[in-house]
Amino acid sequence: MASRRNLKKNITSIISELITECFVRIDCIPGTDKSAAEDIIAELIEIDADFICRISHTEPGEAKKYYRSLCSAFNEKIDAVVSRIETLGAK
Repeated sequence: MASRRNLKKNITSIISELITECFVRIDCIPGTDKSAAEDIIAELIEIDADFICRISHTEPGEAKKYYRSLCSAFNEKIDAVVSRIETLGAK
């Protein structure tokens, strides 16, 4: 199991990359729905805060199971956001 610190850094890094992708699409791809991109950015910030908070409050006794479910939930949320980012240009 990775340390909490590394897990927090990885989550923040992924979120940062996706936010950057949204800004690049807004600035560089004509026809991008800016309000949808801003909604995605706000959602990404909420996801980051939620998962960082959840990492800080681990349930005692079942850490391995807790972190596995946390990682799978994070991956599901990120997959949903990535699919929304991919459709930003198709207005």
